[in-house]
Amino acid sequence: MNLNAYKDKVIEIVIEPMISFMEDWDDCDYTTDDVEACKSLIYTYLEALAAMTEPSDEAIMEQVKTLVLALNDLNEKADYSLIETEAREAIWEVIQTSAVECGLKEYGDDITEEWREW
Repeated sequence: MNLNAYKDKVIEIVIEPMISFMEDWDDCDYTTDDVEACKSLIYTYLEALAAMTEPSDEAIMEQVKTLVLALNDLNEKADYSLIETEAREAIWEVIQTSAVECGLKEYGDDITEEWREW
C-alpha cells in the first residue's frame, strides 16, 4: 500500500474541497480545526493499515469501524456539516480502496455502511 499516495489523495479529494467550501461560505458550520481533525483521523487509519504485517479481514474492518465512528463523532460536533455529499463520497472511496489494497478479501459495495452516520 502506497501510504504517501493515499495521503496525497486525502488532501486532494477530501481536505482541499472542505477548505475551499469553508472559504467560499461565510455561514460554514465547521472550522479549520475540524478539517485538520478529519485529516488526522483518516491519516491514522491509513497508517494503521500500512503498518499491518499480516492483515486479516477482521483487523482491517476493525480499523474501518474505528475511523467511521470517530468521523461520526467529529461530524456531530460540527453540527453535521463537515461531511456532506462530496466529502462523504471521497472519504468512502479512500476507506474502501485502501482497505481492499491492504488485503480485505470479503467486502460489499460499502464497507462503512454498518457504522456510518454521514
